[in-house]
Amino acid sequence: MRASRRHRRDHVADNDKAKLLAERASLLTTVEQLDPSDWDTPSLAAGWRVRDVVAHVNFNVTLGLGTTIVGLLKARGDIHRFMATHARKIGERPIAEHLEALRRVAVSETVAPTTKPSDGGIDAFVHHHDIALAVGRDVPADDARLRWLADGIPQATRFIGCAERVRDVRMIATDIDWHYGTGPEVRGPAAAIILAACGRSAWLDRLEGPGRDVLAQR
Repeated sequence: MRASRRHRRDHVADNDKAKLLAERASLLTTVEQLDPSDWDTPSLAAGWRVRDVVAHVNFNVTLGLGTTIVGLLKARGDIHRFMATHARKIGERPIAEHLEALRRVAVSETVAPTTKPSDGGIDAFVHHHDIALAVGRDVPADDARLRWLADGIPQATRFIGCAERVRDVRMIATDIDWHYGTGPEVRGPAAAIILAACGRSAWLDRLEGPGRDVLAQR
């Protein structure tokens, strides 16, 4: 029985890693299709260009501990300030370097320290939309991965910020079989719920219910 439980855990872990890789591969496909002018377009992440977002996705996986510590000291311990400053700095690198780095990330199961595969998947999903919607491109949807990402929202690392944002809100997806939470209801497509939970306002108009305003104000 113990071996059976271990087998189930290993199976879940393998499925999580496969979904993480699929999210990163989907992001890579979009980024590889960008025109050179797209890279300097303002993204949906406030104050970040498309190139800054790509840089952030890359160094989120590859950033060394020493660089992180020095950066945090300069930012006086503010992780978000450090991330923004570093993204803009690394973002200035040539497009070819960003693509090379993202191709390595897309086949890597590595996630940032103290985080799990679903956190990495949420990060890739949200930043994929930050980029794609800014340049007028669609993001392909996968129901199984959407459900996995939505399940990860309430338990996501605090650095993403979505777990606190959805506290005491009942979320109901209208395009897949998924719901979570209690409180004021927000209903709509799963992708729109995930983006709103992560602080993005782009698809708030696709959501309904009193919970929408709660998410928008947090």
